[in-house]
Amino acid sequence: MKFLGKKHSLLLAVTMGVSVLATPLSTSYAADVPANYTQEQLNNEMGMAVAWFQNSAEYRELCYQAYNTALDRVKAAVANHKKGDKPLAIVLDADETVLDNSAFEAGLIGTGNAYSNATWDEWCAAAKATAMPGATEYLQAVDKLGVEIFYVTNRSMKTQYEGSVKNMKALGFPQVDKKHMLLKTDKSDKMERFQQVMKDYDVVVFMGDNTGDLPIGSYHKSQKERNALVDAHKSEFGKRFIVLPNPTYGDWEPALDKSGNYWKQTPAGKSEIRRKSLRTWRPLKSAQDKANTKPGTEQ
Repeated sequence: MKFLGKKHSLLLAVTMGVSVLATPLSTSYAADVPANYTQEQLNNEMGMAVAWFQNSAEYRELCYQAYNTALDRVKAAVANHKKGDKPLAIVLDADETVLDNSAFEAGLIGTGNAYSNATWDEWCAAAKATAMPGATEYLQAVDKLGVEIFYVTNRSMKTQYEGSVKNMKALGFPQVDKKHMLLKTDKSDKMERFQQVMKDYDVVVFMGDNTGDLPIGSYHKSQKERNALVDAHKSEFGKRFIVLPNPTYGDWEPALDKSGNYWKQTPAGKSEIRRKSLRTWRPLKSAQDKANTKPGTEQ
């Protein structure tokens, strides 16, 4: 017997008077993305994420939770530190780990502008990022404990160092200098910079909003590989690894494209890749169907 398609199965079920309540979970997204889908429409998909980032109490809670957990670990390490041990340090990303750049993302919504190195250079030079809730207090507390702070960020050393220093000093972040600011020079992979710090310091905590901010080897890995690496290190989260929430962007996004060409996709292609990654569930009876049902005949 040949299997029937979804539409034919639904028609058969309705014809036979069978009550069908909902479609099963699926990894496909039924709505096609039109080929003329614009960059502005793609930008507008960020609206809910940015609104949550900027306004929700839950976002603030997660930030405070992360910094409190990290500070407890730093305090414990300081208390147990012995003469002759390596000096203590923390390693953390900057953007969406202690710096809130959501105004930049919000500025793309409602426009046809796309992220570019030029626009990001301009944003960094403007030094308008704000501190994430609790970030300044956390960093100042770590500094007072005598622990080194290394900002390992993929902001560009060539074009974004001066603006970053200006911004971070204005927010009260300590240890903002060339020794502690390990910006990108030629490689986006942070592993060499991590190893550089770990050679001389006992790194108590790694903090970031991206899996690439942690020394687990996730750079340019597929979605499946990234998830497997996280699972392999699950015992370290909330301990040596502290992750901050960022639903607006990250390496998880290009990892959705198995071809490895996500950034070369059109806006339509990117939106389709995003949608096809979703596990979906939909009721078979639409709201309009229910509105047209006579009282007393509901199944």
